[in-house]
Amino acid sequence: MTSFSIESNGRIEKTAVYLNGEQLAGVREVFLNMDEDGTFDAIIQYQGADERLYSKHIFLDHLENLKTREAAFTEYESQQLQLLTLESSGDIEGTTILVNDQPLEGITSLLVHIKSPQKESSGGLASLFTTKKAIPDHEEFKAEITFRNEDNTLSTEQIF
Repeated sequence: MTSFSIESNGRIEKTAVYLNGEQLAGVREVFLNMDEDGTFDAIIQYQGADERLYSKHIFLDHLENLKTREAAFTEYESQQLQLLTLESSGDIEGTTILVNDQPLEGITSLLVHIKSPQKESSGGLASLFTTKKAIPDHEEFKAEITFRNEDNTLSTEQIF
C-alpha cells in the first residue's frame, strides 16, 4: 500500500508533496483524477536526481531517481495547512482518501491538478548569443472533491 500526500494552503509556495511519509523534491506537476465510474489517474512529473524529467503513475509505476528533502514546514506551520492523503494499492477499489487524517465517504469525484511554473534557465554562455527566451508555463492549482449528499444531490468543495 502506497501513501501519497499533499500538504497545502492552496498556494504553490505553501505546498509539499510526500510519498510514504518522505517529502519529495523536484516535483513539477501532480494530476489526480478519480470518479465513481472507475477513472483512476494519479500522475506525477518530477525532476529526478539524475536531472531528467519523469512522468509516472504514482501507485503503479516505480518512481526511480526520486529526490527527497527535509521537511519544509514546522509542526506549527503544518497545523495551518490541509493534508490530503491517498492510500492505494493501485486500483480505485483499494484506495482510501483522507483529509487531515480523516477518511472521507460519499465521494463521487476527486480532481487535483498542481503544476509549478517552469523556471527559466540561465542557459550559461549560450544565452548571450541568442534572443530566444524560455516562457515559463503558467502555474495551476486546482483541488476539489465532489460528494453525493443524502438527498442524491452533488456538492463540490475545495480541498485547500
